[in-house]
Amino acid sequence: MSLSMQRIKTVARRDYLYTVRRRAFAFTLIGMPLLYAVLFTLVLKPQASERLGALRAFDALGVVDSSGLFSAAPSEVWIEASPTNPFAKKDGKKKTERFHTTVRQFSGEAAGQAALRDSTVHQLIVVPKDYEHTGALRRYARTDNLFTASDQRVVSRWIVQGLLHPMDSTRVELLTQPLAREALYAPNRDGVFEEKDEARETLDLLLPLALGMLLGLSILIGGQYLLQGISEEKESRILESMLCTVSPEELLAGKLLGLGGAGLTLVGGWILLMTGAMGSVAPAMGLLHVSLPPMVIAVMIAYFMLGYLFYGSLMIGIGAMASSMREAQQFSMAFTMMNFIPFYMLSILLGHPDSKLAVAMSMIPFTAPVSSMLRLAASGSHVPGWEIALSLSILAASAAGVLVLSAKLFRIGMLMYGKAPNLPEILRWLRQA
Repeated sequence: MSLSMQRIKTVARRDYLYTVRRRAFAFTLIGMPLLYAVLFTLVLKPQASERLGALRAFDALGVVDSSGLFSAAPSEVWIEASPTNPFAKKDGKKKTERFHTTVRQFSGEAAGQAALRDSTVHQLIVVPKDYEHTGALRRYARTDNLFTASDQRVVSRWIVQGLLHPMDSTRVELLTQPLAREALYAPNRDGVFEEKDEARETLDLLLPLALGMLLGLSILIGGQYLLQGISEEKESRILESMLCTVSPEELLAGKLLGLGGAGLTLVGGWILLMTGAMGSVAPAMGLLHVSLPPMVIAVMIAYFMLGYLFYGSLMIGIGAMASSMREAQQFSMAFTMMNFIPFYMLSILLGHPDSKLAVAMSMIPFTAPVSSMLRLAASGSHVPGWEIALSLSILAASAAGVLVLSAKLFRIGMLMYGKAPNLPEILRWLRQA
């Protein structure tokens, strides 16, 4: 039986328009990015600024020295720290902020604790007589901050300066933080050595993570739209009416195009929103020479198309076999989770993109799209062309095989209602088809 492109386009247009016109689609398109932006602002940003807030609050340190080692120690401590935004720069240099802490000596522990309770000092350290031999001391704090260790930096800096006094402060700084102002250079994907500062390290993590997450969500959303569309129409018996005018193959092809296009529209909208939101940091990204080679973009598109075809075909087969939407979602959960397994192996895929495990995950159809994207976008990675070609070939062959099997299940199972079939029944359907 020959397929009618006109009927396929009609089914695709109907499913696409029905999906994108729903209120849930508009909420997912606009509401989800806004929700994550609010969560980032309310949760992540305060935690990121906690480190600097602790340093600002640490304005006074009390000391009770019974050892006599710190009798001539400095009466103030200066700490230098970077802002919460690693991309923040001034005149092309990384911005830093200096924090000052005054040190007050007390004759006894009781006087020091009284000053601590009165908030005259922020913390109190008690140095025993045998400190030089044991290295043990006691530290008292007004509050116990579980999210930052910045207060330890202040105390450690003063102790080191006190023990090395009267050495020059510059020499003390070099001894306590010998790598504080180092410039680390490592080769990029083009083999050119470039500086790896905090901003570059953050970008090296965020870029492949964002691309991998975007690719994974694209495949997942397209497959879920297929699963939801087929399950809902099967429960409402709309499929029976549609089969009076189109063949199962035309219906299958139309749904792949229409619902897949709806998922692609959703992801494309997210990309536009992300591009607009990142406009404020575009100059900083430009200074870091952020660019993706055209080949990487082309490979990403190829993985999306094949990954969507693979997972979409699986969702069609599951939707055809399941007797209800709830049952279909339960069956599909195991397969959709496989798409995000690479994120559990993030340290291996980004830190060791040439390892055997990373290569193996790029060859397994369930994990190949996201794993390969993470490897390609990882800093300094050099994925051989033959690995990409082999991975895409395996994924294409698997997608074609699953599509053929799902088409057989779709032809028989979409008209089956009631109890979900077991494995022997599914195998019998495949033989009969």
